[in-house]
Amino acid sequence: MAKWNKIYTYSERIEQWDKQTIIEMPSESEYQGYFFLLPKKMVFSISPEYSYFYFPDTWSFFLKKHTEKKKMSAAKMMLLFKQESEEIMQFFHTKKVNDSIIKVRTHIPKKIEKDVIIQHDLIR
Repeated sequence: MAKWNKIYTYSERIEQWDKQTIIEMPSESEYQGYFFLLPKKMVFSISPEYSYFYFPDTWSFFLKKHTEKKKMSAAKMMLLFKQESEEIMQFFHTKKVNDSIIKVRTHIPKKIEKDVIIQHDLIR
């Protein structure tokens, strides 16, 4: 059974095209300028700035740059996007536990400013 991976990236690197999505490779990698295609249903937007995409560990990526083409494994793709993905996960206060991503939400309750009267028979 295939294990699914999730990579966070910047939305500016993603462009919808027909039933597919074009995703640019990170600019700080050796594959700067290359892009690959994924089906639209595997790519999701979190906010205007950030998105993520899913793929199984058996997936082969076909990178393109003008007339150049390269094939890449899912494991190598995870390594290339690792730093960027971790930075974005920190921004959203998410953390990875046992290969599952858990969102941690912080909430500070509103302070209640009310006068309280305690009945004497309730006091010990």
